[in-house]
Amino acid sequence: MLGLRSFSLAQSGLKMARVLPQKQVTAVIASSSLAKSAPLRSPVSRLFPSSSSSAVVPLSRSFSAASSSPSSAAKPAIPTINLQPAWESEAGKRAVAKEIAHACETIGFFTIVGHGVPKADMDAAWNACIKYFDLPASDKRKIPMTEDYPYGYSGYLEENLSAGYGAVTLPDLKESFCIGPYNPAALMPAQLWPDQPAELKVHLGQYYRHMEDLADRLLRLMALALDLDEGFFAPKISHHRSALRALNYPELKDEPVPGQIRAGEHTDYGTVTILKQDLTGGLQVKNIKGEWCDVVPTPDSFIINLGDLMSRWTNDKWVSTRHRVVNPPSKARRQSIAFFHNLNHDQNVACIPTCTGPANPPKYPDILAWELLMQKHLASVGQAPSQQPQKKE
Repeated sequence: MLGLRSFSLAQSGLKMARVLPQKQVTAVIASSSLAKSAPLRSPVSRLFPSSSSSAVVPLSRSFSAASSSPSSAAKPAIPTINLQPAWESEAGKRAVAKEIAHACETIGFFTIVGHGVPKADMDAAWNACIKYFDLPASDKRKIPMTEDYPYGYSGYLEENLSAGYGAVTLPDLKESFCIGPYNPAALMPAQLWPDQPAELKVHLGQYYRHMEDLADRLLRLMALALDLDEGFFAPKISHHRSALRALNYPELKDEPVPGQIRAGEHTDYGTVTILKQDLTGGLQVKNIKGEWCDVVPTPDSFIINLGDLMSRWTNDKWVSTRHRVVNPPSKARRQSIAFFHNLNHDQNVACIPTCTGPANPPKYPDILAWELLMQKHLASVGQAPSQQPQKKE
């Protein structure tokens, strides 16, 4: 669920992240961030989740990952956390935060229900995306993803998420449409929308605001999970650079080339990712034993996973987990919408106070949020010395 396109940045160095000129800034969209100019608030946005029951979801049938070994039905899945109690009482909020802490420390992935996002708005955005991807390729390419505009349309077989990890793999079996922040304070290009379908701008734009609000509420719970003040993250996301990406995995009419899957193995770069997926299946996460586990789709839920920035920020107390999308036995079409949440571009990322101590000093030097994402991006296209953040000696 990566929120960046692998742009060619051969003439760009890491110093660009400090200066942030407009053309170079557009090269890394996963750290896009919006200030909350009249954000759409859910009915529960003033409250905060309380106790929820976190259950380990059993695995469904295994999916083939071509040359990779399929997961076994005996492997543990990710937990499901009901956020509803958090909207109802202070005790519930603390209980939910405790469940989130456990999930973030052990797997870095969890499913949420009781999230408060209206189903009608979810469905409207979903259906508009289906109509968009059903358009001819020539229509979708009217707003292409480019070096100057890192959003828009990315065509089928035009990305390879595993390439940034030194893997020799084939292009991913997917296409996507992406939008960035609407807030000018994020210093990103203004959103561009296709003419068709006419309702895409309204419904997907509204969905973006719902995700922005949900991310804000999740971060409040995560602050409590880290024994911080509930509002710890709020000033750090006032003009965040988050990106929303609709993804389409077309029906596999022909047998894929051995080793070619829908989305290669990768981690996300930012704070948290919020994923809505259909019931086709195929998403897998790698557990602490190195085993691939199927994430069972649940209607009207969201999958939450941590990005590399959050893992670094917490001194590796929380984990950013590798994941992929493999090909289902049915070869059916799959669709998802991913919201890649990030901090303000100028936010300093220093070890969170509750994640360090005399016996556990900070592992990483301070860094600006955008510079960290820039390093990740350059590593993914082979222009950085290391794919791993430099640790302190």
